Amino acid sequence: MVQPEKCVGSEHKDVYVEALQSLTDQGVPFMLGGAFAVWYYTDHWRHTHDIDVFTSPKNVDAAVEALTDAGFQDMGEQAPGDRGWIYHAIKGEIIVDVIWSFANRVVDVQDEWFKYAPDGEFLGVKVKYLPVEQLVFSKIFTMNKHRCDWPDVMRIFRANCPTMNWNLLMDMLGEHWLLFAGVVDVFDWQYPADSHCIPDSIRQELARRRLEYKPDPSIRTREKLLDPWIHSRPEDICYWEP
Repeated sequence: MVQPEKCVGSEHKDVYVEALQSLTDQGVPFMLGGAFAVWYYTDHWRHTHDIDVFTSPKNVDAAVEALTDAGFQDMGEQAPGDRGWIYHAIKGEIIVDVIWSFANRVVDVQDEWFKYAPDGEFLGVKVKYLPVEQLVFSKIFTMNKHRCDWPDVMRIFRANCPTMNWNLLMDMLGEHWLLFAGVVDVFDWQYPADSHCIPDSIRQELARRRLEYKPDPSIRTREKLLDPWIHSRPEDICYWEP
């Protein structure tokens, strides 16, 4: 299994540990998401120079205070509306994103997610990871001209098929179940030898819904639900400087 200690430079490791330890020491409940949660569930490593920390809305102020005490600076909004779902903090080259909702506002982080969040370690710090179903949910809407997280979803499916709560994932997506159906189709194409791991009951339910599906003509487009923060970023992205 890939060991983060061997993949993260010492100068970056220290900053990650400072962020995670400060949150832990201040008693802020949090779960790791993003690329490092993908690593936890799939052993696929990608170092992005940032870390996603998920917490419920009521814990945001405490998280910000803990990071500030540890010497992290407020980056401000990187796109309009950021403060409605994410707080960006920076120290050196490392960004810590405190996330309590999703850019498209489909759902906020729920306290009950912590009940199912697996315990683990990251760089020697004891942490919880975002539950696998919520991790998929956080990535399935990211598909636009700047970025697509579906490859991460494919890897998560392949590595966790036997243990995933497929019904929960479909329930979470609700009216957006067609996105889930699309991911299943792409998964079958990409990993045909593993297609059997998605339960027949899920496939049958998706097939039933497709037969009954009638597009709502009152909805002109759902494009802004595909991670509007990334979708709305300008082509010439500006980088924040301290």
